[in-house]
Amino acid sequence: MQYGYIFDFDGVLVNTMELHYEAYSRACGEVNVPINKKQFFNQAGMTGREQIKCFALKAGVEVDVEAVYRRKVELARDWTDRAMNIECNIELLRMLRERKVKVAVATGSSRPSILPIMKKFNIDVDAVATSEDVKRGKPHPDLFLCAAEKLGIAPENCIVVEDSDVGIEAARNAGMKALRFFDNKS
Repeated sequence: MQYGYIFDFDGVLVNTMELHYEAYSRACGEVNVPINKKQFFNQAGMTGREQIKCFALKAGVEVDVEAVYRRKVELARDWTDRAMNIECNIELLRMLRERKVKVAVATGSSRPSILPIMKKFNIDVDAVATSEDVKRGKPHPDLFLCAAEKLGIAPENCIVVEDSDVGIEAARNAGMKALRFFDNKS
């Protein structure tokens, strides 16, 4: 039986959640939508558009979600240099690859935001599933199911490495096993 590992990206392989929070806070703040930091981190894994909709609804403010998302992307363009890897998980990923275990990245982020960082840290995987591949983000199972399909491995044989509540819920909803990662530095 072949198993596959699916790693969340932000908060598991690289420490970019603070950078995401900064960019979303500024973009949403410009349209009078405050972002609660704790809620933002607990919802990590939702697509950016879902996050913006959620906070706008909570604030009772009608916004052009696409315009706010474009602004967030604009604000996040220079953060590759500020991203830091989470070495223990990068090492786990490399050990799995050395043993020919199939590995994927599944993230609520977009390809343009993760690919430069993957290149910077030489993160090599068999498959990548991003917010562009699915209609619904975490806690829906779509992202992890997409990654499993790209790996060619049945969901019940996949193990997700995840740091957020919604990510763990998404893994469960996909019928996958999950390992919860806590970074004591954040």
